[in-house]
Amino acid sequence: MAAHSALNAESRKSHAILITPQCDQRLPGCAKCDKYGQPCPGYDRGFKFITGKPYRDRRQPNPKNDKKDGARSKSAASNPMIDLESTCQTMAQREKPSSLISVDMNIVQHLCILIDDFSQPYTPSPTHVVVRWFGFLPSIYGQNRVLDATIRSFTAHHFGRTAKNTQMVSYARSAYGEALRRLRKSLETPAESLSSHIFCAVVLLCMYEVETFSHPCDSYLFTDTENPESWMKHAKGLSQLVRIRGPERYNAELDITLLKAARGLIVMHSMFSGEECFLASDEWHDKMRQQYTSDLPPEVHNSIELFFAYFTYAPSLVHKLYSLRHVDATGAEALQTISEVLSEALDMQMKLAIWYRQFSQLAPPPTETISSTGDELYPIILTYTDVSYATIYCGYYSYMVIIHEILKTCGYPGEHEAMVAYFRDQICRSVEYNSVGVMGPYRMGFPLRVAFEIADPVTRSWILNRLEQFSNIYAAAQPENYHNVL
Repeated sequence: MAAHSALNAESRKSHAILITPQCDQRLPGCAKCDKYGQPCPGYDRGFKFITGKPYRDRRQPNPKNDKKDGARSKSAASNPMIDLESTCQTMAQREKPSSLISVDMNIVQHLCILIDDFSQPYTPSPTHVVVRWFGFLPSIYGQNRVLDATIRSFTAHHFGRTAKNTQMVSYARSAYGEALRRLRKSLETPAESLSSHIFCAVVLLCMYEVETFSHPCDSYLFTDTENPESWMKHAKGLSQLVRIRGPERYNAELDITLLKAARGLIVMHSMFSGEECFLASDEWHDKMRQQYTSDLPPEVHNSIELFFAYFTYAPSLVHKLYSLRHVDATGAEALQTISEVLSEALDMQMKLAIWYRQFSQLAPPPTETISSTGDELYPIILTYTDVSYATIYCGYYSYMVIIHEILKTCGYPGEHEAMVAYFRDQICRSVEYNSVGVMGPYRMGFPLRVAFEIADPVTRSWILNRLEQFSNIYAAAQPENYHNVL
């Protein structure tokens, strides 16, 4: 405990930055660590770590170093993805961190390893969605105290859980508390509350809290996992911040990337809370259509953005469907609602049919293969060429379940019961492929929730078993969170 307190005191004074090397490679520890009275976390040939003091340097600053640091920060801010790929490739060769001090001292290195972990089972690259979401974090670490504490909490918790290191998890909890305290103060300051750094911290905190690792040991719990609606509170706060900032603030690559990282949770919150989805407007759609990277061909990017624009209208359709189940279907008000929702559902069905034909020509549809797990209910599963495409296809299946459920409820002619079952099964058959890795449950969280709502008892039991497995990673996937809304 004394060592933990000393480390916390030291972490408040300093953080580590990655620079070019001239390490004396003395064993068991280098002279730099001895100089600052800290255990050496180890090093790789070609790199060394020195202590920087961005906030509370008690010694006189070196103007020459300040000038160099300023140039580095300016360069990183203008191109946050600079050298990330080569750096992460080198960093990924290191062993996973197993001590508290290494997480605090070598945060850039551990962010690179975290990106690698979150990208698995695929190799990180600029085209991977995880790299797009987290790739800018190494370059902006050290620029904002709220964000720094959030990043430290996120990385320490991930590696603490992976290594089953309670000291690292305890440190992560402490950093989490610090992040929340600083966030409250920042949100009370108008100029800072709407900044990109605070937005980034909120997105990261929300994603982290939604995906909090559930574990029998209390020291591994960050959120109140006994409360099935806990994740909704975090998603609501994120939604409010995005809305308050307004569309005009989403013009730079960082803000657009964060908006796209957050929008799935915003739509989920709207759908399951009964609140309107403010993203369902041309102004927001125009912002989200912006493309700052070349990771996707423009036609693929535009097709994905078109689907998401359609997807922002799903909450409104679900809310109207839900209202029909609580009114007299023969009443004038119900007939008016049926007429409106039926017209909207048919219009969206036509738009999605056109979209699917175009998208399936750009992104190969799934192929069937035998389940590697010998699944009895779904022995034939779906595999895709890419998890990003798989996620879009599963979003499409979810939307079609909603559309056909609406058409069935409104009494519109057609084989809607069979179509609901078909798209439900498409979702379930995608689980084995698209739920792999740390981010897998996040990708499948919404589609499985929709499938669960309309599943028969056998399929529902199958989904609950998968959710039980997911809940070890993705707190929002806990079975008790799945309340009927369709």
